[in-house]
Amino acid sequence: VTPFRGQTQLKTFLTYPLPYDFVVSAVFQSISGPAISANYAASNDLIRPSLNRDLAACRGAASCVATATVPLIVPQTMFDDRLTRLDLRFAKRLALSTRMRLQANFNVYNVFNGSASSVLNLNYGQSWLQPSLLQDARMVQFSGTLTF
Repeated sequence: VTPFRGQTQLKTFLTYPLPYDFVVSAVFQSISGPAISANYAASNDLIRPSLNRDLAACRGAASCVATATVPLIVPQTMFDDRLTRLDLRFAKRLALSTRMRLQANFNVYNVFNGSASSVLNLNYGQSWLQPSLLQDARMVQFSGTLTF
């Protein structure tokens, strides 16, 4: 059974209008980190003494290169750091004419500049727990929407 901390997610969104046609928006996310496991690929040569036979995948071959995956950690018991992210938008609405409107936006993504990993190498060895996908870095963006 996955523990509560391994399956909780908090996601919230807020938009608040300010005076003079300004708008502020925020998106906050707190997501549990990926489950940590340690999978060891045991070769037939390592397993043969304990089984007193070759692995079934060998099928009587003279030289067998088959492996069996052995979990070294009980699944769903260890988790990496949580991914916490805050994105902000500041916007100004402008009426250019009776039929044309412009919304100018200033966005800041990943305000906390977190670097939590979302994908880890789970194969036991030299690169065990090395991240292969990290949270995006802080980014600032200017944008606009023209409605006519």
